[in-house]
Amino acid sequence: MFPLDRSLFFVINHGLKSSVNDLWLGYATWLGNGWIAFPLALIVLFTIDRKSFWSHVLLLAIAGTIGGVALNLIKHAVHAPRPLTVFASDIAMGRTYINVLFEKLYWDSFPSGHSQTAFSVAAVLVWVRKRSFLLQDWGSVAIYAIAALVPISRIYCGAHFPSDVVAGTAIGLVSSQCSCWAFDRWQRRRLNLNARTERPQWESI
Repeated sequence: MFPLDRSLFFVINHGLKSSVNDLWLGYATWLGNGWIAFPLALIVLFTIDRKSFWSHVLLLAIAGTIGGVALNLIKHAVHAPRPLTVFASDIAMGRTYINVLFEKLYWDSFPSGHSQTAFSVAAVLVWVRKRSFLLQDWGSVAIYAIAALVPISRIYCGAHFPSDVVAGTAIGLVSSQCSCWAFDRWQRRRLNLNARTERPQWESI
């Protein structure tokens, strides 16, 4: 582990510690939970574009699945220790402490699943937003800003190192961008095929 990784961890985990941050920044971690992130995403998708709602649900499911599979393969292959494990001896000796909110976790730190989920969802929502033209550019900024709370929160809660959340964020973004690109290609081919089949018969004479 790089010294910078540890230093940034303590800057966020210790430096931001307060009762107020426990409430809003601590509980922001739940936005990276699939049982919360995906239902919220469905509401946003339905609001943005009801006509294409089900096709966008399919896209979200594909992006989330690809990102989740990739993340878990890496997570179980690396089997990296969590901060509570890395600093166990220092904690026992009283040389340091870790601000821990919610469940105490010890292994499978790299990459962060919550970060991957948050940015997989955010990337799909931004892609749908751009195609619908219903929101201005600030809409994309707001979506990514909310998603960014999750990786910061995971460090604040003592569950991950900065490198973990960066990797999780990258996996979420890449998996969703690739899924959106493939989905767009598929839709374009389907529309072109429908246009050819619906062409009046006299045009082919």
